[in-house]
Amino acid sequence: MLKLEGVSTEYGGVPMLRNVSMEIERGELVCLLGSNGAGKTTTMKSILRLIPLVEGVISFEGKSLKEWKTHQVVDAGINVVPEGRRLFPQMTVLENLKVGAFSEINEEEVSKRLDAVFKLFPRLKERLQQLAGTLSGGEQGMVAIGRGMMGKPKILLLDEPSLGLSPILVEEFIKTIKRINDEGTTILLIEQNAKKALSIASKGYVLQKGEIVVKGNRSELFQSDVIQKAYLRG
Repeated sequence: MLKLEGVSTEYGGVPMLRNVSMEIERGELVCLLGSNGAGKTTTMKSILRLIPLVEGVISFEGKSLKEWKTHQVVDAGINVVPEGRRLFPQMTVLENLKVGAFSEINEEEVSKRLDAVFKLFPRLKERLQQLAGTLSGGEQGMVAIGRGMMGKPKILLLDEPSLGLSPILVEEFIKTIKRINDEGTTILLIEQNAKKALSIASKGYVLQKGEIVVKGNRSELFQSDVIQKAYLRG
């Protein structure tokens, strides 16, 4: 479904990604692991065509994204839940959710998508007229994921959804992400929390200094020395 082949990028002449190759099949839940500054968010921005490629090809459903604009990528079915949630704090929960369905003009379809979000996050139905900026961190995370789902994505890019959440909320979010995948949405989960990400992913990739240093299925990654040393021991 989504394929990166030899992707390299740079900021102001400084290399950021180096020869990154990844494949995500339809229906998979794939994790991209790495510490701060490893290149995870840069990878996501490259997929969304927010960063030009120096080398390589990114394709979606067999079509190159090279000449695409960001809005075309989103319209094709690639949606993102950005790091830090990036809600509109002075807008209500309902208004924030509807932003995710901005290209859908059928109000009945929008209502169906809202109902699907409420099944994932029943609490949001009680907060619809509350300003997003007044919500707790966990509730803001629910709105961010709900907004991403309102676009009815074919693939959802989740950038550090557990960041800043309590361990209990992290557990809840991980279960919700797995449920979204089980219900048919392909997911690329970008995370530092390797243990939680690997608990639900079918396969994954590890970025270090802009390069893929390890890849494999879940069991292979759990046994990897790189994963053990960097994320799991201690």
